[in-house]
Amino acid sequence: MDAVLLERIRTEPDRSAAARLALEHQPGWYHTMDLLPGVATPGFADLRPLLARALPADLSGRRCLDVGTFDGFYAFAMEDRGAGEVVGIDVVDPEELEHPPLHREGNLKQARESKVMPGDGFHLAAAVRRSSARWLGCNVRHLTPEAIGGRVDFAVVGTILQHLRDPVGALERVRDTLRPGGEAVLIETISVPATLKHPRTAVAEFRPARPGNRYSWWVPNLAALKAWPAACGLEVAPGRPYLYRLPRQAGVGRGDWLAAVRVTRPDLTVPAQAVDLGR
Repeated sequence: MDAVLLERIRTEPDRSAAARLALEHQPGWYHTMDLLPGVATPGFADLRPLLARALPADLSGRRCLDVGTFDGFYAFAMEDRGAGEVVGIDVVDPEELEHPPLHREGNLKQARESKVMPGDGFHLAAAVRRSSARWLGCNVRHLTPEAIGGRVDFAVVGTILQHLRDPVGALERVRDTLRPGGEAVLIETISVPATLKHPRTAVAEFRPARPGNRYSWWVPNLAALKAWPAACGLEVAPGRPYLYRLPRQAGVGRGDWLAAVRVTRPDLTVPAQAVDLGR
């Protein structure tokens, strides 16, 4: 991304002109998000309606992480909620993405032709918004506290687990970046048919076997989306997670919804309550 262009956008006194300049220089956006009141990016996915239910209303002073940030949708939403520091991570090159083998070459060809590179939209949006959120090139497989400058209080993992061969391994990396007592929200595609058929059993659809699927590996039912973090030692919040019905669009399977599951890394410094085994 051109540093001169970013500085021009960041210092442009007319914020609307800055937004127009950013939109002009970005060939494509994944998320629809507000750059300014009344000025939004023309994104592929408009998930703005779920923010009020999926994220805490107040993140004042908390250090936050957006895993798989792409153009910064959740990173800026956390900043809007008062986060003291926000770091967004994503891959540097589309070749790092875990494409299903039969579609890898076609997906990479499409990515090259689109000229949409990881981080470009984030930096443009940050310049318009005068944001202090930081973008770091870091694959979730290599995520460590050291890679992002220390542990975080809150993290968002936004619809990336379905694109990974090993979603549990990725959640282990996220767990290790949370401070004891830190929280995360997993916003992920779930299969409603699999949830209704297996309400208490953790199952996931293997999507590379589905005709027309180009990007997804595993789409869990709700029980599996809770079981994956639990398998890493993360505590799943009680109660029913927030569910959001995805609009019909290309790449969305029939019966796919989003679920927002809250988890916490246990604070092992807090002594467990004594249990009277004689009762």
